[in-house]
Amino acid sequence: MSRENVEIVRRMYADGLLDHAVEAIQPFLHPDVEFVNPAEAVEPGTRRGIDEVMTAFRAVGAFETATSELRELFPAGDSVVAAVTFRARSRDSDVELNQDEAHTWTFRNGKVTRFEWCRDLASALEAVGLRE
Repeated sequence: MSRENVEIVRRMYADGLLDHAVEAIQPFLHPDVEFVNPAEAVEPGTRRGIDEVMTAFRAVGAFETATSELRELFPAGDSVVAAVTFRARSRDSDVELNQDEAHTWTFRNGKVTRFEWCRDLASALEAVGLRE
């Protein structure tokens, strides 16, 4: 299943689903899906269920522009960690955000059950058992 999960995640970034086509993510979500923002996020915490998770994905629309550039994928059983560079420009000012992130996608039966992002790739890899 790992190969299929990797391809699903790769397509999400290649097709810009996190950037400008977030509605297309919904069919990939398990009904029990969770979206986890780290403590340092503007809106930290966990969103549960498709409606809350879709609201979290749509929040990227608060930016005038936003792109999630995939750098590398790391398969780990039911999870896939994506090393990503996130770039965004605020609608309200000329503030630009440019940061490296790790997105961890966890699957069950071909559906995403958890999406978690953080700024520390090493910690994300360790959390899925790829690094100690």
